[in-house]
Amino acid sequence: MEKEDASFDINYFEKYSLRWLWYENQDKDAPILLFIHGAPGSSSAFLSYIQEDTLRKDFSILIIDRLGYGYSDYGNYQPIPDQFEAIDTLMKEVRENNQKVYTVGHSYGGTIAGYTAIQDPDWLTGTIMIAPALDPEQEKYLWFGKLALYKSTRWMVSKSLRVAADEKYSHEEELRTFVNDWGQINSPILHIHGDKDGLVPYGNIEFSEEKIPGKWLKTKTITGEGHLLPFTEKELMIKEILQFIRQS
Repeated sequence: MEKEDASFDINYFEKYSLRWLWYENQDKDAPILLFIHGAPGSSSAFLSYIQEDTLRKDFSILIIDRLGYGYSDYGNYQPIPDQFEAIDTLMKEVRENNQKVYTVGHSYGGTIAGYTAIQDPDWLTGTIMIAPALDPEQEKYLWFGKLALYKSTRWMVSKSLRVAADEKYSHEEELRTFVNDWGQINSPILHIHGDKDGLVPYGNIEFSEEKIPGKWLKTKTITGEGHLLPFTEKELMIKEILQFIRQS
């Protein structure tokens, strides 16, 4: 275990070449917040959250470098089920006192958080998806992704963008493999989306309302905001996280 900052530890899970940041609350029974970043990205996307006193007061906090990003098998694309398997195995080792665990996923990380809720691991208590891409019919493809798609231009983009492009161009097909499984969710789930999201269409919130059982689902529209809610609306996101947990 390597110390880089007095406020959290940096850990490596060798089985999956997975790096994760960890703040452990003095109360060993405190719930765990598990943050899952989008694409491209790394654990640094949620760095300010692991240093947030409002959260540290009541929670332990874990942030992963998703497989393919940061220091977790960097540059190698891994499909959603493999991403879940790595997270699932890690959480079974980290959760020593049967603490409650709430996942917070943004963008593609929100997709993985949602898939995790479908799988219903015994460690999961609740799920918060921020601007997740869920509906295969609403997938959008960005121009830079094409540069990473073809061998003649793939060298022009960074490894993280290559992984992001590989994820994006397989995303629609992957989403179709579990499009009918959202009804299996049986734990609280919150979908937050900005109605001006230009990357992941706001219509995904309608998909959640159609597919996820109403007894478990809450939705929150952020009027006038786009895709980067964890960064542009950090205080509001923390407020929504805390409120969701209190009401779950």
